[in-house]
Amino acid sequence: MFVAALDLGTTGCRTFIFDLTGTVLASDYQEWSSYYPSPSYVEQDAKIWWESIKKTIERTIKKSGIDKTEIVSLSVTNQRETIVPVDNQGNPLYNALVWQDRRTIKQVDFITKKIGVDKIYNITGLTIDPYFSATKILWFKDKKPKIYQNAHKFLLVSDYIIYKLTGKYVSDFSNLSRTMLFDIKKLKYSENIASELEIDLDKMPEPLESGIDIGEVATDETLFDKKTLVITGAGDQQSAALGVGVVSPGEIKCTTGTGSFILAYLSQPKFDPEKRVLCSCHAVPGAWVQEASIFTTGAVLRWFRDQIGYAECAATQEGQDPYDLIVAEADKSSIGANGLLLIPHFVGAGAPHWNPHAKGIIFGLSLGHERKDLYRAVFEGVAYEIRKNIEIFREIGIEPKELKLTGGGSRSDFWNQIYADVLGISCIRNVVEESTSLGAAILAASGAGIFQDISKAAENLCKVDKKWIPNAQHHEKYNKFYNLSYELYDYLKSKNYYKSFSDLT
Repeated sequence: MFVAALDLGTTGCRTFIFDLTGTVLASDYQEWSSYYPSPSYVEQDAKIWWESIKKTIERTIKKSGIDKTEIVSLSVTNQRETIVPVDNQGNPLYNALVWQDRRTIKQVDFITKKIGVDKIYNITGLTIDPYFSATKILWFKDKKPKIYQNAHKFLLVSDYIIYKLTGKYVSDFSNLSRTMLFDIKKLKYSENIASELEIDLDKMPEPLESGIDIGEVATDETLFDKKTLVITGAGDQQSAALGVGVVSPGEIKCTTGTGSFILAYLSQPKFDPEKRVLCSCHAVPGAWVQEASIFTTGAVLRWFRDQIGYAECAATQEGQDPYDLIVAEADKSSIGANGLLLIPHFVGAGAPHWNPHAKGIIFGLSLGHERKDLYRAVFEGVAYEIRKNIEIFREIGIEPKELKLTGGGSRSDFWNQIYADVLGISCIRNVVEESTSLGAAILAASGAGIFQDISKAAENLCKVDKKWIPNAQHHEKYNKFYNLSYELYDYLKSKNYYKSFSDLT
């Protein structure tokens, strides 16, 4: 008996087949591209999502060597906030607007004036930012009125894949709580917000808890058996939190992939008086998460790989991983990157700043700096951003026991030690790196009746692989660089330099 997890991320998709001990039997990955009509616009083709996931499904099942009828159920996890309009046959009417897309600043201003930050935060747990789906739906309404009018549904990534699998338009609470249209206390759409924005809620999918049986696979386009059950999944970050065992108070995780996402378990919704960190529904029914989203972290490292790391990329022809070589270079630099600070706001700033005009900064460059210093500045700059948010979690009463690290970034022992040293707390990595998919597999098994208790299943399946203890001397040195990074951002923001530069460009 096996379960499948379909993980549709920002840069590609994976299919995993798990056994009931949480062991990966087989997996496959397919990368895809984003499109940039302008530097701050980010789009994807939803049809490519479907074609790509079909390929990974087929290859994974064939790799596994099992009979497809042994796969009892599947669940889908996804990049959140990304939205695509579809017609009444489920055909995309326009490219999907990706969560990183910044085109909706005018819609943000409109919502701020029309409804106000306080009301949005108190109902949805979110701030008003281009990040969230409602601003993107409003952009279609304002800029593409025919598409808005003809849209039968606006779907998140997993919603689109679930429709292709089952013919049903459904979503889950954890994903919908990132749309800015969902009341996280009442667990339903906010008719008040939708009414004020004149967004038709009939154009949204049906909301359900995570881990609910939607029905059997209805399409012949995949290699899945048509008896396979499709179970509601969760947003990638909530799924990752479940997949590392964030199922009780005091537990907190940080996933670093394209961005970095810090989630802490909540038994009740908790709101930051200053609205710097957010609150969303968890993948665990009846629970919530405190969340901080940093938009570009791993994406910045990838940018440096592609734009500067020619030597590292060339080594792939010899079978070497360019990221391993980048880490080796960064390790040759010193704490503080030989006097360089990097602020990784390459598509605006998420938590705790929520500044769509923010830009990436490299501060302190001189002729004596080398690639090793630039690379190390990336690793350290990301750690400073994570610390900013951990400090706010502490302010509002969440004291982390330790930080559970997940995602592609957690593969780097070097980066994990920097996190521990900058944060001053122990960091751990679990045996199953792909915690997002493990979380989806737990939901798939639960929805099929295999696991009766989602939280206990997570506790049993999540095993620690390695732990990093902070070095006190390194922590003391990093405190000075961290403080300077914070002050540098605040100064530029206070002088309105970000907005002025954004207006110029």
